[in-house]
Amino acid sequence: MDTVIPFKVKDPNLETKVLIASQGSRFKDSLVQGILRHYQKDPIHFKVIDVYTMFTVDIDKWDALVIINSWEYGSPPRNVKKFIKNHPDRLDKLIILSTVGSSNIALKDIDVISGESIIEKTPDYTKILVDRLNKIIK
Repeated sequence: MDTVIPFKVKDPNLETKVLIASQGSRFKDSLVQGILRHYQKDPIHFKVIDVYTMFTVDIDKWDALVIINSWEYGSPPRNVKKFIKNHPDRLDKLIILSTVGSSNIALKDIDVISGESIIEKTPDYTKILVDRLNKIIK
């Protein structure tokens, strides 16, 4: 996986703030861009970071967090597990898309979507992410 270079979209002073933590790959980058395109006319501040820098995140500054990464053996990476464990009362803000070959991934009290990294399925997964994100921020 490539490292994601952090960037921001729109004014950080906007009321609604969404953090996207992702790994870099053609599929994952397409998902991030699809989300940003969907909300390009909405007054929402987005920040995109590399998933492995999540330890720096102050969850209380964000209305929603979208995590897009690969899981090995059906389990989230150690840093994602630790982030989840450190914020048990804020799990309603999390949406996780795990790129694995299995569709039966689940974490208690967390919205987890799983699927294969097939570029042709990017619009389908983008729609799922946007639908879930709308439930949190709208």
